[in-house]
Amino acid sequence: MNAQKKWDQRQTVTAIALIAILLNILVTKVMLQLNPALDAQNDASLINKIYFVILGVAFVFLLWKGPLKMRWDALKPGSKKEFLREMAQAAGISAALIVLMILCRLILNAKNPEVNARPFFGLYLGIHGRWFYPFSAVLQELVIKGLMQDNFRCLSPDGNRHFTVMVNAIFFACLHMNFPLYYLIGAGILCAGTGYLYERDRNIWGSALIHFVIGFMPRALGLK
Repeated sequence: MNAQKKWDQRQTVTAIALIAILLNILVTKVMLQLNPALDAQNDASLINKIYFVILGVAFVFLLWKGPLKMRWDALKPGSKKEFLREMAQAAGISAALIVLMILCRLILNAKNPEVNARPFFGLYLGIHGRWFYPFSAVLQELVIKGLMQDNFRCLSPDGNRHFTVMVNAIFFACLHMNFPLYYLIGAGILCAGTGYLYERDRNIWGSALIHFVIGFMPRALGLK
């Protein structure tokens, strides 16, 4: 019973810590949108300090469980048949997302002259190291799934995948606190969706493809 209670305490404290900092970030970003005159620099600095303190608490609980472990097997696909099925599903989701982005671009063309003036498609490889993004998507998925998600699972007494995915999604969203509000929320949704794919497939390749499309294609299509 005591062991079970200890696991529950770790799970609860970690989840509350991450939810608290996410709410802090969301409230601050909403207030900055409502009143741009607020001191954004000091607000961002305060958020960073609070975030790293609370993140430190989460890592203490992970280390209390035992050493953090990287699951390198996340790089290994399953059988050829399973891998092709997983990648076909990820490609289908990616294609649907690209179609949605194209529709958004067409709508914005009619409403926003600035967007309409941009090329309809461009790689923009010279901006912020975009040439590296395919590798970055794989590395991010390996760390976020093979390290963080698998270690967050250990905090749940019964290996609850919903707890694991949601806590990891909150963690990933918080990592994007310096981006606009819509980007932060989108990062959390992306991580949750691909988190369930990872729980099912136990490799990162399908989620890495979707991650790449969501991260790379909006600028390629002139949406930002």
